[in-house]
Amino acid sequence: MIGFCDEDYDVCVTSFGSNETLSFDSLEQIAKSGVTDAQYCLAVVYHEGKNVPRDRVKAASWYLSAGQRGHLEAQYWLCVIYREGIGVEANALESLYWCERAANRNHPSALYALGQWYYGGYGRNKFTDYLNAYIWFSRAVMAGEEAGADMIRLLEDQMTDLQILEASKLLERGLP
Repeated sequence: MIGFCDEDYDVCVTSFGSNETLSFDSLEQIAKSGVTDAQYCLAVVYHEGKNVPRDRVKAASWYLSAGQRGHLEAQYWLCVIYREGIGVEANALESLYWCERAANRNHPSALYALGQWYYGGYGRNKFTDYLNAYIWFSRAVMAGEEAGADMIRLLEDQMTDLQILEASKLLERGLP
């Protein structure tokens, strides 16, 4: 996961910095005033350790602040950090909650993550659900997440023709 936020950091510098630098103190002040994008940027700064010591606990806290205010990328990162226990205690239900929030807004990586949830049987549900995995991976591909295509091919080798047909019909109807 290290380095995944670099592009977001560049956007943060453009949005909240000057002369291609980002003042941590200025960003923190803006974030504390309740500006959602600044909260997300502060999370990225802590997550990546950009000009501050890396602090995944503080990153998680700022992701949560931004995610609760509707920041899409923050919601996706909450999905990841709760699933993996990065800066927070791993919590499958909390991770699933944030994955669903971001996926419902068509975030490609969140759609893919939900496919993995159903394929891998995370958390309390240790059983795989190929039908729902197929649907979520398909939605991820439609949203631009190319890795979903590989998972669909894998699933097609593991599913019956009837299951694939059922998943396709559900997908056409916009379900789940």
